[in-house]
Amino acid sequence: MKKVWEVIKKIGIWIATVLVAIFTVLFVKEQRDKVVPTGSTTSDNNEEINAKAEAKRKEAIERISNADARSICESYGSVCDTIAEGKDRFRRRCKGTDN
Repeated sequence: MKKVWEVIKKIGIWIATVLVAIFTVLFVKEQRDKVVPTGSTTSDNNEEINAKAEAKRKEAIERISNADARSICESYGSVCDTIAEGKDRFRRRCKGTDN
């Protein structure tokens, strides 16, 4: 009885392994089909991506050219800190020359 049970377990393991392999292949195939839809070529996708990138690039260039330098610099905290330190150093340096 013990040997029969071991044989049944081995056969069950092989069947389970085959089923897992089949389901894995089907799952990967389904996921791949979702990522790359059939019927469209990659050149069409590249042209679409390039067109969107060009539009975003033009928009960013226009936004940067319309913004003043101070508002851009103030968006970075370290720049503001450096400017404040420079102003303090300049004030201290000028205080000594007033006498």
